[in-house]
Amino acid sequence: MAQMAAVDPRLRGVVEAFEDTTYGKWQKGEGIPILNDFAVEEIGNIQLGVWPRLGVPAAFVNLYALMEGARGMVVAEIPPGGSTEPQHHLFEQVILILEGQGTTEIWQEGDTKKHVFEWGQGSVFSPPLNTRYRLFNLGREPVRFLAVNDAPSMMNGFRDPNFIYSSTYAFRDRFNGEDQFFAEGQERTVRGTQNLWFTNFIPNALGAQLAPGEYKGAGNYRMQFEMSGNALIGHIHEWPVGRYHKAHYHPAGPVLMCLRSEGYVLLWPKELGIRPYETGHQDEVIEVKWKQTSLYAPPTDWFHQHFNTGREPARQIAIRNGSRVAGPGFGGLRPRGAVPAVFQDVNEGGALIEYEDEDPEIRRRYQEALKQANIPCEMADALYQRGAARGPNDARNQE
Repeated sequence: MAQMAAVDPRLRGVVEAFEDTTYGKWQKGEGIPILNDFAVEEIGNIQLGVWPRLGVPAAFVNLYALMEGARGMVVAEIPPGGSTEPQHHLFEQVILILEGQGTTEIWQEGDTKKHVFEWGQGSVFSPPLNTRYRLFNLGREPVRFLAVNDAPSMMNGFRDPNFIYSSTYAFRDRFNGEDQFFAEGQERTVRGTQNLWFTNFIPNALGAQLAPGEYKGAGNYRMQFEMSGNALIGHIHEWPVGRYHKAHYHPAGPVLMCLRSEGYVLLWPKELGIRPYETGHQDEVIEVKWKQTSLYAPPTDWFHQHFNTGREPARQIAIRNGSRVAGPGFGGLRPRGAVPAVFQDVNEGGALIEYEDEDPEIRRRYQEALKQANIPCEMADALYQRGAARGPNDARNQE
């Protein structure tokens, strides 16, 4: 399996371009640690330094794909009894609480009342665009959180970080002080290929209810959450013990964090074809092992495939663009009603490799990994028959 160093020549140009952007230069000027890597095995091991802007220890995380200017990430820690400095900014940001418990106070420019809501480990929320907000640690242990945002595209577009942090405009259509704004949303629906959950607050992503969504893997469950009027939203997906996803590719930007179980992900550029082992490119296939709080983000147009080798159902959260409500934001348009390419067979012009078309070596290696872990493989032969692994929520069954 290829080593991380093998990725460097392929993406070196992306790294160099990133460092020359407004966002890349701004990062270096903020004076906190910057982690540059292909993936993060465990978020808790990231070195932090006090960030005056936030008022607590923090670090930037740059995964190779994020250097394409699609997404920014910050990991931060609030000491017991402490708080962040008040923040507001002209970029959307989704916050995932990794450890601890506390509250957030939030208000708009000109408001006399501050709205307060509580959160704990696994909570997910997004301060609406340019609202004022502050996080407080109410526990006896440090609070650690991950913030994923679209700051790179905003800073690179306006080319002025001071403007991003100094605007006083209140987006009242996003938030106008509603008392129940950060209550868990109860509205769920299906639109095309997506199970949608309209909620501005997820109490615990590990316990969130999901719905069948098997187009990218047999036995998969999935739920896309629409949050705070953002174009930056996300989804949670889960799949069984002894199972794995179908390989697929898409543009850079989605950030994936593992919430439960362990396993690995295979990645390779689509130019290597759908059977990289069979065609002699095994040395160019990257394997990234993951466990709880591991973090990775596939580069543009790289096939990637998630494998569960743990003893419990695997669950991951992905933060990305693709809102069915707010629109594409700064992303590209997709024709209304069009089936996303990641749900379509590569043989039909899409970006998804069906089980029956994948490289046989992928299945063999997975079976060997499960054998070593003494876990039964649940990938039955029937799943590899043409058309067999297209579930009830599969895109082609809805056309």
